[in-house]
Amino acid sequence: MMAMGLLWMGLALLQALETQAQMEDIHQKIPLQPDFQEDKFIGAWYSVGLASTFPWFLKKKAELTMCKSVLTPEADGTVNLTATFIRNNQCESRTSLLRKTEEPGHYVYKSIKWESDHNVYVVETNYEEYALLYTSKTKGNSHFNMATLYSRTKDVKTELKERFIRFAKSHGFTEDTIVILPKTDHCIDEK
Repeated sequence: MMAMGLLWMGLALLQALETQAQMEDIHQKIPLQPDFQEDKFIGAWYSVGLASTFPWFLKKKAELTMCKSVLTPEADGTVNLTATFIRNNQCESRTSLLRKTEEPGHYVYKSIKWESDHNVYVVETNYEEYALLYTSKTKGNSHFNMATLYSRTKDVKTELKERFIRFAKSHGFTEDTIVILPKTDHCIDEK
């Protein structure tokens, strides 16, 4: 019986080490915006494109619309991210507190609600028009990834949408996991 317990503990340890190795591998493959300037990145953005392996996303992607994210610097050096979106025909907001890492453009946060850890990478941005983000999420032994196209306005050039699709595909997302979100005025005015 003791041998069986040790076997299970050994397998659990191997799984944990594999999980850590996978996350380190993902982190090494994600490039960050060179010379990232957080002060220029702060402010309001619209989520225009998403690609994801999250199970909820794959189930609900046809129902999703554009949402608004506002990044605000906090006195303690963290960044408050408030996302506003439509859910069940109601406006809903969700806030996350992003902690900076040693690498400019790489943030981490923990979701208490979903019991998950997130790494957010600002891969590319011109600060005034668009940003391409990559997020990796770990919940227990499960890993999910997401690519996001942020825009400063709700109207996005076709070239940027195409750039996002190429970006998502270059990170392993398939056509069925990529969506350009329909524009909406509900909950996310441009004030």
